[in-house]
Amino acid sequence: MPDVFFPRVVGNEALRRRIGREFSEHSFSHAYILEGPRGFGKHLLARELAMAAACENRQSAQHTLPCGTCKFCRKIAADNCPDIITVKREEDRATMSVDVIRAMRAGIATVPNDLDIKVYIIEDAHRMTKQAQNALLLTLEEPPPFVLFLLLTEDARALLETVRSRAPILRLQPIEREAMRTYLLKDPKAVAAGAPALLCERPEEFEAILSLSGGAIGRALELLAPEARRPHMTQREHATRILQLLASNKEPDQLLLLVQSLGTARETVTAELTTLSLALRDLVLLTRTDRAPLLFYTDREAAGEIAAHFTTAHLLELLLATEAAVKALAANANVKLTLTHLLSKLLGAND
Repeated sequence: MPDVFFPRVVGNEALRRRIGREFSEHSFSHAYILEGPRGFGKHLLARELAMAAACENRQSAQHTLPCGTCKFCRKIAADNCPDIITVKREEDRATMSVDVIRAMRAGIATVPNDLDIKVYIIEDAHRMTKQAQNALLLTLEEPPPFVLFLLLTEDARALLETVRSRAPILRLQPIEREAMRTYLLKDPKAVAAGAPALLCERPEEFEAILSLSGGAIGRALELLAPEARRPHMTQREHATRILQLLASNKEPDQLLLLVQSLGTARETVTAELTTLSLALRDLVLLTRTDRAPLLFYTDREAAGEIAAHFTTAHLLELLLATEAAVKALAANANVKLTLTHLLSKLLGAND
């Protein structure tokens, strides 16, 4: 029995141990639902499961599972195996139609070419129509013995109960901050994208990526691109400055100018205020405990110094006002009037 299961999957230790035992003993289910938000590593896990199912060293105590070195693991990792079939919705379609599933089922009984198993990876399974899910159900109920289905979804609740009952759900969890840090500094993709250099040259931006990623490796990799993180860094600068001005309570004109500079585009202003809400949430928690998990601030000491200028009640008032503004914008309220109203609340709370 291998000591390490799915070593290329970051975090999710309990999940890796559980399914590792099933695959090493060849007692895995004929179908699994892989659930998690975008960027949580569903595609990576699907590939690793396919490799584990085909791995020649599956029962070797000298190898991890999958080993990553046998001919089958290497073919799957290189995306060069005809027995790994990806099923996608039609281009420019918001849903996956029943025709896609029918086309898949037409070849389902054909025996594998290279492996002793065929793996069907169904992307965006939550976008299957009801008719498509019912068509898939016919195969899930009596699948060929050499077929493994992997349904990738952001929300398993979007699948029919009858589908969920025939496929165990593997829920991917967000990666903890330190595990994410280690990954970005060691993974070849992240290193090539400049993660170590960013940590050395602009550590505050590297730390911001850890916060902005929300525990999603895919999101963290995207944010390594300067153009992808630039708007987020601007939003963070604005939120930090707004709270500094509120803490000093001495420059209302500067606060007025800053809030007015957030723009007039609904989506942009909503993003700015959502970021401000995260910062306020951190400060509220820090007034209660200095061990609070932070979502916005990367420097706990600096955040604590800002929080010290407010009472918990004051920060809650600011947070509620900001969240109310976000809700108003979502309800199509006038952007300029919403910002004006928010500014009056912020200034009023500081009186």
